[in-house]
Amino acid sequence: MMNRRASYVILAAATVLVIALLAAEAADPVLYTAENITTGAHADPKTIDGQKNNAAAVVPLMDELLDQTGTLTLTIKLRDYESAERDLARYSELTSRFDRLVITLDASETELGEFQRNNRKNLEALDSLLNDTRRFDHLQRLEIQVQDGDQRRAIAYEGEALRQKMQKTYSAYASRESVMTGIGERYSLNTTPYRESVGHFSEIVDAADDWHRATAPQQSPLGITVTPAEGRYGETIRIAGRYAGGTPGTPVEIYIDSRAAGTATLNADGTYAWPYRIDRVAAGPHLVYAAAGAVYSGVETFVALPGETTITLALAGVNGTAVACTGSLTTAEGLPVAGAPVSIRVDGETLVDTETGEDGTYEQVIALPAGEHTLRAEFHGGGFPLNASESETATIVVRGEGLPLIPFVAALAAAAGTAWYLRRRETPEAAPIPQPSQAIVHQPPPKVEIADLAPREAATVLFGALRDRLGIKKTKTPRDCARIAPDYAWFFERYEQIRYGGEEPTKEEIRRMKDVILGGDEAAA
Repeated sequence: MMNRRASYVILAAATVLVIALLAAEAADPVLYTAENITTGAHADPKTIDGQKNNAAAVVPLMDELLDQTGTLTLTIKLRDYESAERDLARYSELTSRFDRLVITLDASETELGEFQRNNRKNLEALDSLLNDTRRFDHLQRLEIQVQDGDQRRAIAYEGEALRQKMQKTYSAYASRESVMTGIGERYSLNTTPYRESVGHFSEIVDAADDWHRATAPQQSPLGITVTPAEGRYGETIRIAGRYAGGTPGTPVEIYIDSRAAGTATLNADGTYAWPYRIDRVAAGPHLVYAAAGAVYSGVETFVALPGETTITLALAGVNGTAVACTGSLTTAEGLPVAGAPVSIRVDGETLVDTETGEDGTYEQVIALPAGEHTLRAEFHGGGFPLNASESETATIVVRGEGLPLIPFVAALAAAAGTAWYLRRRETPEAAPIPQPSQAIVHQPPPKVEIADLAPREAATVLFGALRDRLGIKKTKTPRDCARIAPDYAWFFERYEQIRYGGEEPTKEEIRRMKDVILGGDEAAA
């Protein structure tokens, strides 16, 4: 008997243990996945091979990037803009892939990182070259078609702005030639296409110079000055001038890099002024000119100087599976940087992107698996006259989801069921209930007065009288009484229906119940 009981106890304990173990994995049932099957105690071989493959893919990708520059500049030079669009899209795709590889390999501070930064600038330069060259062609066609003198002057001024912009873009592109080809040669890459791209770029700009000399605008009555000639992020430069013979109130459109940037109004003395805040523009030179109707000013420049930045990162647990990442991006002078892209590197690999608000702060909630994780915020400076920066690496431990309630309830139910089964198996058979002759002591029939009582009240009085006559304790219910004195079961069962079921007894039922008490045991039958 004891061995059998011990077996049942062990079975119940094993059931509870198995359910508890299943509950522990219920929140994250797949331990290994195709995307990431590396844990603290196990390094996925595929992950290791992937890192090797990433490193091996870098050099061929660099070779493709250098080759693409030659292809793209040639199609622009030939004015095959449809092919140039495809070549630029391909170049952009390759650049994005290369950027991700450099980030994955954490090679930003190596030669690969330098190649990446220069290649990104080259992509921006060639994108600008395609757009400016296409616009130049459009201006040339307009110049042939338009006979109006004011319109021809407007075309000439815009062409001059584009020419100066293309000259500065080319100078910056050519200055990167030695760096790009030097790195390429150290990796045994074919640098000839890149050298050819510099030549193609130069020929395109020379063609713009030739057209400018043929259409050079005369001295404009709309003057323009830019002060100071350089500035950093957040600083303001003043674009101003005088319009000789202009009407007060005339709107003066301000253009920066051939794009409308704002509008000033001509004052009573013929002057205008407009403040420009250096914000989301690339570091380097930028062209400025103004237009009052069909009258264009000359072209001036200002330089956006690169500045240092500081980015911070703070971590806080949101719940068992998520972490809130907050921080700020500021310049070296403490000025907040608004609308800037921020990347959060998780465990040295995964990047989660967010953006700063108007006050330079950012917030991003990231879901993470249970365990210890390292996070770092990064700003790469794209599109801003600001240098890249990184925060300190922060560490946080994620608890993971708590054990689900349902498995625990199931475990408790299983344990309770097992205990009930064991108790049922081991409980001896109950002793038989004594017969009425053994448990009942008959008393003389009591006197009952029920003439003035309602039927339900009369039934209650009769129930008490019979219970007293049979010597049954007053604490017993009608059902208890029926079990103790089965010979009177009809009486007690009927009273139970009257008392608890709310039924109304008939006069005949009251008479029969009274006869049971006064007429002897036979009346019960």
